[in-house]
Amino acid sequence: MTGDLDLLSLTDTQLERLYTERVEPIFQTQEQDRATAMRSFQQRLVLVIAGALGIAAGAWFIWHDAIQALIFGGVACAFSYWFAYAPLSAVATATKDKALTAIAHAIGCTYTLSGFERDGLQHFEELRLLPSCDRSEYQDCFRGTYKGCGFAFYDGHLERRVQTKNGSRWETVFRGQLISIAFPKKFLGTTVVRRDAGIFNTVARWFSSMQRVGLGDSRLEKAFEVYATDQVEARYLIHPVFMERLLALEAAFKGERLRCAFVDGLLLVAVEGGDKFEIGSMFAKLADIGRVRAIVADITEVMRLVDAVLTAEQSPLPSP
Repeated sequence: MTGDLDLLSLTDTQLERLYTERVEPIFQTQEQDRATAMRSFQQRLVLVIAGALGIAAGAWFIWHDAIQALIFGGVACAFSYWFAYAPLSAVATATKDKALTAIAHAIGCTYTLSGFERDGLQHFEELRLLPSCDRSEYQDCFRGTYKGCGFAFYDGHLERRVQTKNGSRWETVFRGQLISIAFPKKFLGTTVVRRDAGIFNTVARWFSSMQRVGLGDSRLEKAFEVYATDQVEARYLIHPVFMERLLALEAAFKGERLRCAFVDGLLLVAVEGGDKFEIGSMFAKLADIGRVRAIVADITEVMRLVDAVLTAEQSPLPSP
């Protein structure tokens, strides 16, 4: 990264400077919009809740059934809140876009809220690094160069429609971060590393050309399963330094089911780390360094992961 700030060694003084010089002016400009949206929210909420109560009363009048009235009233209230919050949501999106763009520029990255090229997504799907889904949303893409390698990371939210006795509902099957790191040269084969059985129980059946790779360490064997098309290259790529780093960064990242793959010159990492890079509540004034502190902490977690895997891969192997 070529920005002014190195997140991996960021001091409180540097964070305060980032806030006062780059982000606080954005918050001050957006605060008037937030206050206007807040008034609109309050006005809308009064009207739509009254309408929702009217719908519940109408349901009771028609069916004389308290359960039916509660269902109709509950659905109406949920829709009413969504409608009332829409102006605040618009301000939150605009503020987030501007603030995260400013932070990204300070650390030498670019930021795109949505509609970006999803680096490595085809490989993520083909190699089953992501579960199958019926709908998906990707946002908050940071892109840059670090230690001579291009990288991109972004949030992903995948959902599957599940049938229930009362119809259907949407179930989250993945919410976390997708990381793509481009190495200068392509790999000879494909290597897949998974943390737990989960969605990979039948990976060997999906890829008949891939073989299980032994790690030669009982502790690592219990922690990971590795499949590859090139056994020699796989053992070079997944040396003990790298595997130990995966265990450490999963714990530091506070994520779950971290998995990765080496394919076509890309190192792909998927980790279920929840929803990150959010601007915070719109029910409080924007001018708060805590908002920036939380966002920077989220970005730093991912950059530590990027640094960890690159450091492990670029470190010389220990002598036997």
